[in-house]
Amino acid sequence: MPAAARARGRLLAKQPLVVCGLPLVERVLGRLGPVEVVLAAAEGEAVGAGTGLGTVVGPARALLGGERLMLNLVQHLTAIATLTRACVDRVRGTGLVIRDTRKTLPGLRRLAKYAVRTGGGTNHRLALDDAILVKDNHLSLGGGDFAAAVAQARAAFPDLPLEVECRTLAEVDRAVAAGPDLILLDNMSPETMREAVGRVAGRVPLEASGGIGPDDLAAVAATGVRYVAMGALTHSAPAADVSFKLEPIE
Repeated sequence: MPAAARARGRLLAKQPLVVCGLPLVERVLGRLGPVEVVLAAAEGEAVGAGTGLGTVVGPARALLGGERLMLNLVQHLTAIATLTRACVDRVRGTGLVIRDTRKTLPGLRRLAKYAVRTGGGTNHRLALDDAILVKDNHLSLGGGDFAAAVAQARAAFPDLPLEVECRTLAEVDRAVAAGPDLILLDNMSPETMREAVGRVAGRVPLEASGGIGPDDLAAVAATGVRYVAMGALTHSAPAADVSFKLEPIE
């Protein structure tokens, strides 16, 4: 490709989707040459198939060199935002809050969690120093003592929110007595979640997690838990179909 050749690229949504990641178009392609980007859609906007998302004008080499990286990012973030919006829409009006997890691709966590927010979801935590989650592995290594685990964590990090993971109703009873800020119900059926909600009786907020997909959300919302943590939002969102077609500029 001659160094002087210039081209125009058009971004196009080839399926219904929730737009996310368009600011990265200039951030990526602009590293390879001077480009002019005109966006035609807003972050978080729901658009139909065939919608133009923007155009890029610049050196053909720059557009060709960066198109795959740029599209990978836009397709991945748009996929997360689109799946998140679908989940949020399923529970709209119920009070259930859709949250993500730390199950993200290495190096892309901040972008993935931005995409969840763009889709209308809520971030759980960014890293281990944002909040404490006492999980099964912690309890196994500590002898299963909920009270001791919570007390030690609070003593070490008194200003951080503290959540405890429970796998059974008996563990829920022990966790409530330990006094965490939040209890995570791990891989429980909706019937068991509903019983946990009754036992806790509002003393500690409850969060459902573990293999929960979009089709499960109505049943989860009906149990009365406040939050649902969905790893699928970031680790299983199918790539959105977005194209980038180039044409020469004479």
